[in-house]
Amino acid sequence: MRRYHDLTRLDPGAHGPGVLTTNYGQARAALQEVAGRTKEPAPRTLLDRLTRNLDIALADMRIGLAPAGSAELDAARREYRALVHRDRFNGICLPNMLAWGRWNGPDGQSPYDDARIRQDVVDTYASPALGFGDPGFLVLERAGDPVPFDVEAQDVDFAGHTVHWTATAPDGVVLESSSGTLKVRGTRGATARVAGRASADAAAGSHPVTLEFRLADGTRLVPSRVETDIR
Repeated sequence: MRRYHDLTRLDPGAHGPGVLTTNYGQARAALQEVAGRTKEPAPRTLLDRLTRNLDIALADMRIGLAPAGSAELDAARREYRALVHRDRFNGICLPNMLAWGRWNGPDGQSPYDDARIRQDVVDTYASPALGFGDPGFLVLERAGDPVPFDVEAQDVDFAGHTVHWTATAPDGVVLESSSGTLKVRGTRGATARVAGRASADAAAGSHPVTLEFRLADGTRLVPSRVETDIR
Protein backbone atom coordinates (compact mmCIF):
# COMPACT_ATOMS: atom_id res chain seq x y z
CA MET A 1 0.00 0.00 0.00
CA ARG A 2 2.90 2.36 0.67
CA ARG A 3 4.13 1.76 -2.87
CA TYR A 4 0.62 2.54 -4.20
CA HIS A 5 0.56 5.85 -2.31
CA ASP A 6 4.08 6.76 -3.42
CA LEU A 7 3.23 6.12 -7.06
CA THR A 8 -0.06 8.08 -7.04
CA ARG A 9 0.98 11.14 -5.05
CA LEU A 10 2.20 13.06 -8.11
CA ASP A 11 0.41 16.33 -8.85
CA PRO A 12 -1.48 15.80 -12.16
CA GLY A 13 -1.10 19.49 -12.90
CA ALA A 14 2.68 19.22 -12.83
CA HIS A 15 3.16 15.96 -14.78
CA GLY A 16 2.11 14.86 -18.22
CA PRO A 17 -0.11 11.85 -19.03
CA GLY A 18 2.92 9.77 -20.04
CA VAL A 19 4.50 9.95 -16.59
CA LEU A 20 1.17 9.48 -14.84
CA THR A 21 0.28 6.49 -17.01
CA THR A 22 3.54 4.77 -16.09
CA ASN A 23 3.11 5.47 -12.37
CA TYR A 24 -0.55 4.53 -12.26
CA GLY A 25 0.11 1.31 -14.16
CA GLN A 26 2.74 0.34 -11.60
CA ALA A 27 0.39 1.34 -8.78
CA ARG A 28 -2.32 -0.90 -10.23
CA ALA A 29 0.11 -3.82 -10.36
CA ALA A 30 1.01 -3.18 -6.70
CA LEU A 31 -2.68 -3.31 -5.73
CA GLN A 32 -3.18 -6.56 -7.63
CA GLU A 33 -0.21 -8.09 -5.85
CA VAL A 34 -1.64 -7.17 -2.44
CA ALA A 35 -5.12 -8.37 -3.44
CA GLY A 36 -3.67 -11.77 -4.28
CA ARG A 37 -2.52 -12.15 -0.67
CA THR A 38 -5.62 -10.66 1.01
CA LYS A 39 -8.49 -12.89 2.15
CA GLU A 40 -10.62 -10.61 4.38
CA PRO A 41 -13.63 -9.08 2.57
CA ALA A 42 -13.25 -5.47 3.80
CA PRO A 43 -9.63 -5.04 2.62
CA ARG A 44 -10.46 -6.79 -0.65
CA THR A 45 -13.33 -4.35 -1.25
CA LEU A 46 -11.00 -1.40 -0.64
CA LEU A 47 -8.39 -2.81 -3.02
CA ASP A 48 -11.08 -3.42 -5.64
CA ARG A 49 -12.34 0.17 -5.43
CA LEU A 50 -8.83 1.62 -5.65
CA THR A 51 -8.12 -0.55 -8.68
CA ARG A 52 -11.33 0.51 -10.41
CA ASN A 53 -10.43 4.15 -9.80
CA LEU A 54 -7.01 3.61 -11.38
CA ASP A 55 -8.63 1.91 -14.38
CA ILE A 56 -10.74 5.02 -15.01
CA ALA A 57 -7.72 7.30 -14.56
CA LEU A 58 -5.66 5.21 -16.99
CA ALA A 59 -8.47 5.23 -19.56
CA ASP A 60 -8.73 9.01 -19.16
CA MET A 61 -5.01 9.39 -19.83
CA ARG A 62 -5.19 7.16 -22.90
CA ILE A 63 -7.61 9.73 -24.30
CA GLY A 64 -4.99 12.41 -23.75
CA LEU A 65 -2.22 10.35 -25.33
CA ALA A 66 -4.13 9.19 -28.44
CA PRO A 67 -3.60 11.09 -31.72
CA ALA A 68 -6.45 13.39 -32.73
CA GLY A 69 -9.00 11.80 -35.04
CA SER A 70 -7.52 8.32 -34.65
CA ALA A 71 -9.16 4.95 -34.09
CA GLU A 72 -7.07 4.77 -30.92
CA LEU A 73 -8.79 7.91 -29.62
CA ASP A 74 -12.25 6.51 -30.42
CA ALA A 75 -11.40 3.28 -28.57
CA ALA A 76 -10.05 5.19 -25.56
CA ARG A 77 -13.22 7.26 -25.32
CA ARG A 78 -15.41 4.15 -25.56
CA GLU A 79 -13.41 2.45 -22.82
CA TYR A 80 -13.61 5.50 -20.56
CA ARG A 81 -17.38 5.82 -21.04
CA ALA A 82 -17.96 2.13 -20.28
CA LEU A 83 -15.87 2.25 -17.09
CA VAL A 84 -17.57 5.41 -15.81
CA HIS A 85 -21.01 3.90 -16.43
CA ARG A 86 -20.13 0.57 -14.81
CA ASP A 87 -18.65 2.14 -11.69
CA ARG A 88 -21.03 5.07 -11.15
CA PHE A 89 -22.86 3.25 -8.33
CA ASN A 90 -19.78 1.81 -6.64
CA GLY A 91 -18.55 5.02 -5.04
CA ILE A 92 -15.88 5.42 -7.73
CA CYS A 93 -17.03 8.23 -9.99
CA LEU A 94 -19.92 10.46 -11.04
CA PRO A 95 -20.84 10.83 -14.74
CA ASN A 96 -20.97 14.63 -14.67
CA MET A 97 -20.50 17.26 -17.39
CA LEU A 98 -16.71 16.88 -17.38
CA ALA A 99 -16.91 13.10 -17.75
CA TRP A 100 -19.50 13.39 -20.52
CA GLY A 101 -17.28 15.81 -22.41
CA ARG A 102 -14.31 13.51 -21.95
CA TRP A 103 -15.91 10.46 -23.56
CA ASN A 104 -17.68 12.44 -26.30
CA GLY A 105 -14.96 14.93 -27.15
CA PRO A 106 -15.62 18.50 -28.30
CA ASP A 107 -18.07 17.34 -31.01
CA GLY A 108 -20.34 15.12 -28.93
CA GLN A 109 -23.19 13.23 -30.55
CA SER A 110 -25.90 14.66 -28.29
CA PRO A 111 -26.65 18.32 -27.51
CA TYR A 112 -26.49 17.87 -23.74
CA ASP A 113 -25.94 20.75 -21.36
CA ASP A 114 -25.11 20.87 -17.67
CA ALA A 115 -28.76 21.10 -16.58
CA ARG A 116 -29.68 18.02 -18.63
CA ILE A 117 -26.79 16.00 -17.24
CA ARG A 118 -27.64 17.03 -13.66
CA GLN A 119 -31.22 15.81 -14.22
CA ASP A 120 -29.92 12.56 -15.71
CA VAL A 121 -27.83 12.00 -12.57
CA VAL A 122 -30.86 12.63 -10.33
CA ASP A 123 -33.05 10.24 -12.35
CA THR A 124 -30.50 7.45 -12.51
CA TYR A 125 -29.53 7.53 -8.84
CA ALA A 126 -33.21 7.53 -7.82
CA SER A 127 -33.86 4.37 -9.84
CA PRO A 128 -33.67 0.90 -8.23
CA ALA A 129 -31.84 -0.47 -11.27
CA LEU A 130 -30.55 0.89 -14.53
CA GLY A 131 -29.39 -0.08 -17.99
CA PHE A 132 -27.30 1.37 -20.80
CA GLY A 133 -25.73 0.48 -24.14
CA ASP A 134 -22.01 0.03 -24.69
CA PRO A 135 -20.72 1.60 -26.80
CA GLY A 136 -23.12 4.49 -26.90
CA PHE A 137 -22.39 5.30 -30.55
CA LEU A 138 -22.31 3.06 -33.64
CA VAL A 139 -21.38 3.65 -37.25
CA LEU A 140 -23.51 1.49 -39.57
CA GLU A 141 -22.77 1.12 -43.27
CA ARG A 142 -25.84 0.57 -45.43
CA ALA A 143 -25.94 -3.07 -46.53
CA GLY A 144 -22.84 -3.58 -44.42
CA ASP A 145 -21.89 -6.10 -41.76
CA PRO A 146 -23.65 -6.14 -38.36
CA VAL A 147 -21.98 -4.06 -35.65
CA PRO A 148 -22.16 -5.43 -32.09
CA PHE A 149 -22.97 -3.59 -28.90
CA ASP A 150 -23.85 -4.66 -25.37
CA VAL A 151 -26.94 -3.95 -23.31
CA GLU A 152 -25.84 -3.76 -19.68
CA ALA A 153 -27.96 -3.68 -16.52
CA GLN A 154 -26.95 -2.54 -13.04
CA ASP A 155 -28.30 -2.86 -9.50
CA VAL A 156 -28.52 0.70 -8.17
CA ASP A 157 -30.03 0.11 -4.72
CA PHE A 158 -28.16 -3.20 -4.19
CA ALA A 159 -31.42 -5.04 -3.49
CA GLY A 160 -31.04 -7.43 -6.43
CA HIS A 161 -33.29 -7.18 -9.51
CA THR A 162 -34.47 -8.92 -12.64
CA VAL A 163 -34.35 -6.38 -15.46
CA HIS A 164 -36.27 -6.89 -18.71
CA TRP A 165 -35.00 -4.87 -21.66
CA THR A 166 -36.22 -4.09 -25.16
CA ALA A 167 -34.41 -2.33 -27.99
CA THR A 168 -36.27 -0.36 -30.65
CA ALA A 169 -34.37 0.46 -33.83
CA PRO A 170 -35.05 3.22 -36.34
CA ASP A 171 -36.44 2.37 -39.77
CA GLY A 172 -33.91 0.55 -41.88
CA VAL A 173 -31.92 -0.83 -38.93
CA VAL A 174 -32.28 -4.51 -38.02
CA LEU A 175 -31.33 -5.74 -34.56
CA GLU A 176 -30.20 -9.28 -33.94
CA SER A 177 -31.78 -9.79 -30.49
CA SER A 178 -34.09 -6.98 -29.49
CA SER A 179 -35.19 -8.04 -26.00
CA GLY A 180 -34.06 -10.07 -23.05
CA THR A 181 -33.77 -10.45 -19.30
CA LEU A 182 -30.78 -9.65 -17.09
CA LYS A 183 -30.34 -10.47 -13.41
CA VAL A 184 -28.21 -8.11 -11.33
CA ARG A 185 -27.19 -7.97 -7.68
CA GLY A 186 -24.88 -5.55 -5.90
CA THR A 187 -21.77 -4.79 -7.93
CA ARG A 188 -22.47 -7.72 -10.25
CA GLY A 189 -24.09 -6.38 -13.40
CA ALA A 190 -25.19 -8.40 -16.41
CA THR A 191 -24.73 -8.03 -20.16
CA ALA A 192 -26.50 -9.12 -23.35
CA ARG A 193 -24.86 -8.91 -26.78
CA VAL A 194 -26.84 -7.27 -29.60
CA ALA A 195 -25.87 -6.52 -33.19
CA GLY A 196 -27.28 -3.86 -35.47
CA ARG A 197 -27.08 -3.61 -39.24
CA ALA A 198 -28.42 -1.07 -41.70
CA SER A 199 -30.38 -2.20 -44.73
CA ALA A 200 -29.48 -0.95 -48.19
CA ASP A 201 -32.41 1.50 -48.18
CA ALA A 202 -31.85 2.86 -44.65
CA ALA A 203 -31.91 6.65 -44.44
CA ALA A 204 -28.46 8.15 -43.93
CA GLY A 205 -27.81 10.28 -40.88
CA SER A 206 -28.09 10.05 -37.11
CA HIS A 207 -30.84 7.81 -35.76
CA PRO A 208 -30.97 6.43 -32.19
CA VAL A 209 -31.65 2.90 -30.99
CA THR A 210 -33.87 3.28 -27.92
CA LEU A 211 -33.33 0.96 -24.96
CA GLU A 212 -36.17 0.54 -22.47
CA PHE A 213 -35.93 -1.28 -19.15
CA ARG A 214 -38.45 -2.51 -16.58
CA LEU A 215 -38.45 -4.66 -13.47
CA ALA A 216 -40.27 -7.96 -13.05
CA ASP A 217 -43.23 -6.14 -11.42
CA GLY A 218 -43.55 -3.83 -14.43
CA THR A 219 -41.80 -0.80 -12.91
CA ARG A 220 -40.36 1.24 -15.75
CA LEU A 221 -36.74 2.32 -15.40
CA VAL A 222 -34.83 5.19 -17.00
CA PRO A 223 -34.47 4.56 -20.76
CA SER A 224 -31.21 4.88 -22.62
CA ARG A 225 -30.07 5.36 -26.21
CA VAL A 226 -27.39 4.15 -28.54
CA GLU A 227 -26.73 6.77 -31.16
CA THR A 228 -26.16 5.49 -34.71
CA ASP A 229 -24.60 7.17 -37.72
CA ILE A 230 -25.90 5.48 -40.87
CA ARG A 231 -23.69 5.98 -43.90
